[in-house]
Amino acid sequence: MRPSLWKNMFRLLAAMLVLPSVSSAQPLEVLYFEYPPYYHALPDGRAAGLIVDLAGRVFAKAGVEAEFHFVPAKRILLDIQTGQPVASLGWFKTPEREEFARFSLPIYINRPVGVFFLREKEDLFRPYKTLEALMADGKLLMGRVAGLSDGPQIDAILAKYPDRIVHVTADSVRLTKMLESGRFDFFLLPPEEIDALLHEAQASPENFALKAMSDIPQGNSRHIMYAKTVDDALIRKVDQAILTEIGDIAPKP
Repeated sequence: MRPSLWKNMFRLLAAMLVLPSVSSAQPLEVLYFEYPPYYHALPDGRAAGLIVDLAGRVFAKAGVEAEFHFVPAKRILLDIQTGQPVASLGWFKTPEREEFARFSLPIYINRPVGVFFLREKEDLFRPYKTLEALMADGKLLMGRVAGLSDGPQIDAILAKYPDRIVHVTADSVRLTKMLESGRFDFFLLPPEEIDALLHEAQASPENFALKAMSDIPQGNSRHIMYAKTVDDALIRKVDQAILTEIGDIAPKP
């Protein structure tokens, strides 16, 4: 067993001895970070966004009182790893995260991500039809927000080429600014995020292009992620509400 897994298990066991669990009869603290169009804070402090709205419908259907709180992404992961009885919205389900968290049924499926780059460099990307070929060739650098996943399929491709990725401790807005300044050549982005991202970055859409890759045939599913201290019955009620309000949208083999 990996040392990191032992560490996570020890922290979780310690936390479960001292932390209360949350049941469906109690308010559920739901954490989110700034990531439009999925979730963001309105000027009055209320949570809004595509996935916030979906989750609000689901929690209401399940009879769960949800309290949304804005928290930085790293803090969300720490709270869930250490067993705070909280949930968070819109996360990809990965084997690493399943070591310390539980996941709902899919609440949203992204459109397939593409390679996002400056339009003036379009000729450089023309030869590549797959992400694998682009990464293997090694001529172009990719930017990526440190610590975030692009889903198991993409993560597996990128893990083979660590020296061709520039990790950025920031968000997608900073990533866009660095792309414009030439720190790297592209990053990965779902189509539905483009408008909100470029608006936030104060960048012109005419300056950018998005290219689909044939080895990324479908989008990633996003889930509600729970600490393992959250009551099983609550999670089951929310899953049933997802099926009722959204349907079974899990990707089929």
